[in-house]
Amino acid sequence: MSNILKWSFKNAIIGLFAAFAVFVVISAFAAPALASMKVFVVSDFLYNFLHKLCKVHGSSLFLILGHPIAICSRCVGGYISGAITMYAYLHKFKMNKIVYIIIGTLAIGEIAAEYLNLFVTNDFIRLIDGLFLGAFIGMTIIKMLDWLEGKKGW
Repeated sequence: MSNILKWSFKNAIIGLFAAFAVFVVISAFAAPALASMKVFVVSDFLYNFLHKLCKVHGSSLFLILGHPIAICSRCVGGYISGAITMYAYLHKFKMNKIVYIIIGTLAIGEIAAEYLNLFVTNDFIRLIDGLFLGAFIGMTIIKMLDWLEGKKGW
């Protein structure tokens, strides 16, 4: 397989991941708006689809017209920053290895601290953690695709 074909295929996969993340965020904010407009068939479909992607759908940072969004605040931040990270990579943005390690440590450390009940988290802290987590997961996917392509190093 030629390098151009591998490069195009990798960018297509990254673009699909970014498009899926954008679709999830738009759907999460569209579901309560559709529920308030009494379009329950589409709203229920979106809520059911998004509840499969997020296990903590009961607590959310945003209310739209009295209805909660379909995913939690950590997932909102994760999908937004994951899409931004992948989009930035397609436009030649590279993340430093040290920054990647720091972001991953912050993201996983907050989840571990919440699990061990070291401190009480609220939706704002979960949103910030989601931003770190999305950037970390986005760069992890990109690095895995680089590894599959045969690139060595950072």
